[in-house]
Amino acid sequence: MLLGLPTIALAHTETTEDDSNKSHNWQEYSRDTNIIDTGTHEFTYWKNFMKHKRTCQISQKVETIVYYCDVHDHTKSETKYLETIHSHKHS
Repeated sequence: MLLGLPTIALAHTETTEDDSNKSHNWQEYSRDTNIIDTGTHEFTYWKNFMKHKRTCQISQKVETIVYYCDVHDHTKSETKYLETIHSHKHS
């Protein structure tokens, strides 16, 4: 009868260079602006003494910037909120 026992393989890694002492050389690689649809809401307004309802589309405008470090071959990104966009002007 064979009994299967789990085995653990340990790996040891060595670095030939110490990358922690080198500073990063971040350079802007790409920049992208996106508009993300985030939903709707209803608002009321008055026109000719009558109350009306209208649906407003809400979107968020965000910008993503990707940076690249050629020294370590690393990337990092930043995403920034720019503004909220309503399809209709209302208060």
